[in-house]
Order: sequence, then structure tokens, then C-alpha cells
Amino acid sequence: MARAAISKDSSQTAQRLRHLRQRCQLSMRQLATKAGVTAGYISGVEAGRISPTIATLRKMLNAMGADIGDFFSQQQATTSGHVFQRETMLTINDRKRFYTMILPTRPDVRLLMLDEEFKPGEQPGYETMAGDLAGYVINGELQLEIKGRKPAKLRAGDAFYVPANTAVRGRTPSREPARLITVQVLPASKKCPALNTCHRFAPSRSWPAG
Repeated sequence: MARAAISKDSSQTAQRLRHLRQRCQLSMRQLATKAGVTAGYISGVEAGRISPTIATLRKMLNAMGADIGDFFSQQQATTSGHVFQRETMLTINDRKRFYTMILPTRPDVRLLMLDEEFKPGEQPGYETMAGDLAGYVINGELQLEIKGRKPAKLRAGDAFYVPANTAVRGRTPSREPARLITVQVLPASKKCPALNTCHRFAPSRSWPAG
């Protein structure tokens, strides 16, 4: 499998995030507000001083109408047809999460399908997905929290469905990792005009950097 460890590629991640933000015509403060982080955090990530967790990176990308699949597609092996071999799948990891992108990022694939592993001890913030989200717990326990509702504890064999634009977060409440398969329906149109081109992460000089 192709692998992308956030901590090892912080400089590349920082550069691509900055270019994407600029192409979306967002200031650091505007992106921070949308993603639920501070402008100082955005500045630190873009300067390479802070290596974001997968959970926080996903929140930042969602705020720009992107997703993990879009962001790391350049590191994913080229795939075609209807069958995808495991050695072509991209894995992304940090100290708290491990993702395998099961489906490739292609214009004709309208689903983001992930094999996710949550490690104990993480306290993630809420995320709001642009598309519907469903999941199936394979191993361990998952605590699913939908904002404004009572938290639910899911065991292996349990499943969940969360409509689009719903604030949600998940973590493992036990001392053992939780593994699950999630599927997100990707919206037909992206909020950021930069995502309409395969060169969306190329540098842009026409928009402000702050």
C-alpha cells in the first residue's frame, strides 16, 4: 500500500494546504472560523511548525469543500476499472488514527470509503460533512456523538448513519482501538472553485496569503 504519514510530510502538507486556502480565496481567519480552530493554528500549520492530526486536517479540508481523498490523491496509485487491489490503496496515519482509502479518487467515483482505526485517548472536535456518512464497526467500541443528542456506544457489528451537514464526532471509549468502515457520499459540486481542476493544489499568486 502507498503510505502518507502526516508527521513525516509536514512541509508538503503545509504547502498544499496554503495553496488550497489561497485558491479558495479564504484568509487564515476565515478558514479558522469555518474549521473551528484558531488563526494561529492555521498559521502554524502553513509555516510547518504544527503537524495537524488527521482529525483536524479533515476539519480544515471540509471547511474548504475538500476531503482526505482529494487532498492525498496525488500520492495514490493510478487505478482504473471496477476492481481495486489492496496494494494500490493509500494509507494515512498519525498517532491517533489510521486510515486506508479503499476507493480511489476519480471523477466517476462519488463515494469516499475508508477503513478507519481510532486509537484510545483521542478527544476529537465535531466535524460537519458535506455528504451523508455511514459506518460499520468491525472491532472494538465506538462512541458516536451527534451534537445535541445523547452519545451512543457502538459495538462490533453495529452501524450508524448521519445525514449531511450534521455535526458529529467519534472516538473509542475503551483502552482498545476501534476499527470501522465508513462511507461518505461526496457532493456533486464543491464549495471551493479550486476543486474543479485536477491542478487544484498548484500555487496561486492572485489571492491574498493572509
